[in-house]
Parts: sequence; C-alpha cells; structure tokens
Amino acid sequence: MRTADLPFLAEHSADLVLLIDALPGTGRAEILTAMRRKLGGPDGGCQCSMLSTEDPPVVISVTPTVICARADQVANLSALRDMGHVQEIGNRDLFLGPGQDPHFAKTGGWPALSDHLAQAPLDDSALTEKARTLLRRTPRALRDIVARLCRAEGGFDDAELPAEQRKLLHWLDPLSECRGGTWRIRTPGLAAVLRAATDAWSAAALAAPPAPGAAKAARIAALLHAGDRAGALDLLHREGGQYFMHLHGMEAGRRVADAFGEDPAPAVMALQFMIAVKSGDIERAAYILSGYENGVLLDLGRRMPRAGDVPVPLAFCRIELAVFRGEARGYHITDEASDLLARTDPRAHLMRGGIYNLLLDHHIRGERFAAAEEAATRALAHYEAADAPYLSFFIHLHRSIIKVRSGEPAAAAPHLQAAEKALAKTPFEIPQDARFLALMRAVTAYETGDALPMVDFAESAFEGFAYGEIWPSIAALALAHGAEALLQERGLQAATHYIDSWRVPAWRTRNFQVMVAQRRVATLQSARRWREARQQLESMASRIGFLWMESSGANLADLRAPEDISQALLWLRQQVFETPRNPALNERLAAMMDSTHVSTRQRLCLRIWKSWVDRRQNRPGQARRGLADLLQLCASRNSFAPVLEERAFVLPLLEDSRVMQREMIEAPLPRNLRRGAVMAFGTGPLSRQEWRALLLLGEGCSNKDIAREMAVSLPTVKFHLKNLFKKLGVSDRREAVEEARQRGMLSE
Repeated sequence: MRTADLPFLAEHSADLVLLIDALPGTGRAEILTAMRRKLGGPDGGCQCSMLSTEDPPVVISVTPTVICARADQVANLSALRDMGHVQEIGNRDLFLGPGQDPHFAKTGGWPALSDHLAQAPLDDSALTEKARTLLRRTPRALRDIVARLCRAEGGFDDAELPAEQRKLLHWLDPLSECRGGTWRIRTPGLAAVLRAATDAWSAAALAAPPAPGAAKAARIAALLHAGDRAGALDLLHREGGQYFMHLHGMEAGRRVADAFGEDPAPAVMALQFMIAVKSGDIERAAYILSGYENGVLLDLGRRMPRAGDVPVPLAFCRIELAVFRGEARGYHITDEASDLLARTDPRAHLMRGGIYNLLLDHHIRGERFAAAEEAATRALAHYEAADAPYLSFFIHLHRSIIKVRSGEPAAAAPHLQAAEKALAKTPFEIPQDARFLALMRAVTAYETGDALPMVDFAESAFEGFAYGEIWPSIAALALAHGAEALLQERGLQAATHYIDSWRVPAWRTRNFQVMVAQRRVATLQSARRWREARQQLESMASRIGFLWMESSGANLADLRAPEDISQALLWLRQQVFETPRNPALNERLAAMMDSTHVSTRQRLCLRIWKSWVDRRQNRPGQARRGLADLLQLCASRNSFAPVLEERAFVLPLLEDSRVMQREMIEAPLPRNLRRGAVMAFGTGPLSRQEWRALLLLGEGCSNKDIAREMAVSLPTVKFHLKNLFKKLGVSDRREAVEEARQRGMLSE
C-alpha cells in the first residue's frame, strides 16, 4: 500500500488537524508532503511539521495543520478532541497487512523493512541494521519494551503489566499485538529481526538507572524551589552553563531551563538559546536573544557596538545565530569571534571550543578548508580538555565533511571512526546523532561512486533526520547528495519529492531556502529538463542572472559568497549545454577555475564542462587531454561522484572517436557510469539536435517553442522530428515521448 493510496489523504478535511503519531519508517514524511500539496500547495497554506522525540509540547491554533508528533507533544490535544477538530493516524493505519506485504512474515508489515527487503531480499545483516536504525529514533521507553518483548518466549501477560507499559504496547500496535490476553511481537520473523537489532543493548542498559545529568538537573530545580537562585546559578556554571545539555543530555537541559523560566541571567538565556537551536527552532532562539537590551544582538549586518559590554555567553549566541541564519559572511563575524576569544578565560575550554566550532562550520561553507582544519584542531583540544565527548563527536564529524568537500572521501573514514568512538563515550543518547553518522557514511560512499547508501538514507533515515537541529554544512550535503543519488537510481520524481520534503520545516532560513531552490534547478539540469531549469533560474531572486552572466567574464573569479558561486555555476552549466560554441564560455570557465573560492569538487565539474566546450568548439585534443587528466585525478582520490553527476557531458565525449584516442584509451572510468535511471544525453542512435528536440518534447514544448529554444527555423524542427520519429519507430510526438520514457531516454 502506497502512502498516496491511504484513505485519509482523500478524506481529510481542511478544517481539521491531522496528527500522525506513529513509528519511524511508516511514511510520515511522505504524508507531510502529500498533505501539504493537497491542502496548501507547495508555497503555503497548510502548516506541516515533524517534531523530534526531544521537542517540547506545542499548541495548535490554526487549520489546516498536519503534524507528526507524539500525542503528549500536542498540549491542547484534549480540547481539539472534544471539539472534533483532530484526526489521528497511528501505527495501525500505516503498517501493512499480510496481503499487502510479500515479506510480511519477516517484517510484520513495517513499511520501511518491507521496502528494504524488496530491494535486498537476501541481506539479513542489512535488515537488522535497518531495524536498529529505526528503533534508535524512538524514545528509550519504547526501545526498552520492544527489546524485552521480542525476547519473552511466552510474551507478556496483559493482566500483570503496569499501566504505563500496557499503554506503550497499545501505542505500538500492530508491531505488538495482544492475543488471548498475551502481548507478542506481530510475527515470529519480526521478533527475530528485532532480537538481532537490539542485541547490542545489554540487559544492564535496558534497566539502567537515571542518567547522572537527571540528578544534577533535579538538584538545580530543588535549589530554585527552595529560593536559592544564587546556589542554582553556581551549580549551573559548574556543570557547563550554557553547555549543560551537551554534558548531561537534552532532557536534563530542558528541565533546568524550565526550572529557571524567564530568568535574565546570561547563562540561563544562553542555555535556553542552545536548546532552541538544538530543537531546530531558530526563530525561538532569536526571540530569546531579543530580550537583551531591546534586541541589539539581532542586528547581524554590522559589528556589535560596545561588544565588550555584552556577556560572553550571549555574544557567543549572537555568532551562532549568524551561522545558522546564513548571515555570517561579513568580516565582522570572524572579528567578533576573535574579540570573544580574547575576552574568554584560557581555562574556559567549553566556551573556547565552542567559538572555534562556530568558525569551523563558517569556514567549511566558505570553502576555506585550511582555516577550517585549524579551527577543528583547536576546538577538539578544548573539548577533550573539558571531557566533553559529545561535543568532540561533532568536530570529528565536521573533519569528515572537510575531507569530502576537499575531494578526498577516502580520508574521511578515520574521522568517522573517531566520531563513533566519541559518541560511544557520551553518557546520554540522542537518536539523531546516530543518523548524522549514517549520513556521513552514505555521503562518503556516494563520493566514491556508490549512490545506494545515500538512496537508502534519503528514503528512510531522512524522515526523522531533517526535522531537528542540523548544522548548515551537514544540511547542504544531505540535500545535494540525497537528491542526486535518488535521481541516478530512482528518477526525477523521487528526487523532486525528496527536495520538496526539505520545505516542510518552518525553521529553515532564507539562505537555506535558496539552497533548496538551487538544488531543484541542478536536479532538473541533471534530469535534462533544461528548459524548465532555465525558467526557474530566471525566476530566482538573485543578482546573478542571465544579463549578469553575459557581461561577467573575468569578474566571475571575484565571487565570494557560496550562494553567488552556486548560482553562477548553475548558469554556467546551463550555458555549456545550450550554447557550447559561444566563445565567451572559455573566459567564464577559466575565471571560475582560477577562483580561490571555488571548491575542489566544483572545480572538477568545471573541468568536465571545459572538455565538453573544447570538443564542441572543435578542439578534440584539448578535450581528450583534459578529460583523461580529470579521470586520473578522480581515480587517485577515489572520488568519482562529479563524473557520475556530469554524465550528461561525459558519456557523449566517450562516444566521440576523436576523443577516445591515446590518453583516453586506458583512462579509468567509474564502474557504474552507464548505469542509472535515465539514459545520458547524446548517447544512442540520436544526433545531438534530435536529442535536444526529444528533451523539449518531453517538457511539453510545441514546434514553435522548440524552434525558439534551439534557435532554428520551423522547417528545421520538423526535419529533426521526422528523423527522431523514424529512429524511435513512432508516428507522432505523443508516441515519441512514451517510447523514449520506456527506453529510459526521458524521465517520468
């Protein structure tokens, strides 16, 4: 059963709240996107959100609203129920039945497990890891009872269960079912999978006492209750201050923040700010900072006046807000960080590590990898001195990002191993962090040319991953690599659905929305929907437009902002395809390749485009040498993703007899270069012009549109279409499009 076939998608009324309270891996993200389209369209109307297990309760006051959350996370749920304003969807609505799931005996109808078996029916170890990943994304109480139930040979006697455990089992239904007064896992096969998935969780862990952080949070709350605010603040400072949750866990941090309430102490405000950021609520974080001196901290466009008077914790939060909002471009951010370091005690390892951590992400997004590595080294030294493994985890993770974005994915492996060790030392658990690791492993595999782990992440783990706190540099990788992997393996529709799902969280900043829009254009280009891609490029509110590019020339080398560079590269890719014989392209490509602000990975794509332009401008020798050198470089780094992403240009070059000589005869190629959801442009029996005509037919263009796009006359269009129909064995344009899609020449 597909999510689109679920009856509530058709029956849900726009004046109701739809609450989806279900396990991960049941299609919740797909429902959010489908309901947004049904009720509000892609740009507004319906409020859609997915809360993580750590998010605080919310109050729903408007309709239509679609929310994925636990029932206890909707503060006014009882009132909504009383008024009949809520429709609730649970596990029983989303799990598959025996007749719907060919693998029901082993999966119990859990959709994510069923989908996994459909793709890898013989890989039991991968199925176990999939189940483990899904369980990690649930609250500990649910994981504990699943781990115990799948090991209970006789099941659980319903009459002897504590009320709280009975409530959990009822919520899990149908994963757990009560038959004859006894609770069991739905099928023996699923019970075996869950036993294997939870083997690493020892009995001692299942029955573990409350974490030490909970006791410290309780002590602070008790001091406040007794009226000893000074003692509570002193204990908060000794236990990490604004980093209390990073040392003792999100739940403990929230308890402390709630106990203090609207306290003006800088450490309390900073802790509340950090919790809001970790929860993904950037606007809430900004609101907290607005309480300091009439919002002076929120003016991120200029240097902070009287910066020395601002308490260090709040000055730090201002810089973090700038990083997350994408407003950390100016020189003043680095200067403010330097000033803050000068004001911070050298022994304040958490704060100093945090400042370097902010600079680390800022440098990564600016492609300043040497500066990023230096910041990472300093941050890690401070975090290790403070015995903060959870914070060290993120430094190791960002070091892996540096290697990936530097075009050296193989070098990321040691950093990922170090991140895993740091996470294992962390005395509390946040399920999302395991997903960070899974994402970076998938990204690393993708960069070496294996897109399937990234596809698996995008289709499953992303459902819970994207809706909590996520650092901008990590978000950029998840968005870009997930979309490209899905396009390569599943086609345009799957990639577009994935991109749309990033629009759901309301906390995304303008900077991130631009990134989403740019990724949509890049995906359309990779799917050879060039006309639609250009139309979207032309409609984007950016200073880098068609006219700017036409007069850019050497000025392209002066671009600094990552957003501007990405926009210029999209335009350049479009022009390389549409007008490869334009002499001005040579200067534009050279300027971009000379820029110190273009990443190594971006430069690889530029070199591919240069080879394409060289060939189209009748320089086959240069095209051959450039492509051969690039392939050798990619092979030496085991970094073939750019070649796969640019196969629309690479494959036609490989079929050109004037290119496939000398250096190219033994050039190393990715093993799956010719594999993908859609055949590459320029390959097969069609000429280049016939291919362009076919692509435009696939976009619904008339003969006049095709003539305008190809800059040819109507008779020439008819000539190309006649040849196209003959080669495809069809008689008209509709049949041509259908035949091309069946052959994989056009995307659905």
